[in-house]
Amino acid sequence: MSGVELGQEIRRLYPGLPVVLTSGYSHVLAEEGRHGFELLHKPYAAEDLSRVLCRVIRERDRNPMSS
Repeated sequence: MSGVELGQEIRRLYPGLPVVLTSGYSHVLAEEGRHGFELLHKPYAAEDLSRVLCRVIRERDRNPMSS
């Protein structure tokens, strides 16, 4: 199972849970597409992770019907 497939399964089972993909292989995701997931490129700093997590949580809270 790829990371994108795992993210899709998490969305199916837990629709309100935000999913963030991380990858050091951004060219793979560029070819396959992000499928609507946030993407955090490795290596990343704790501040980058915090910023992305805050953004996806805000987005979820702003759009509860899409969760």
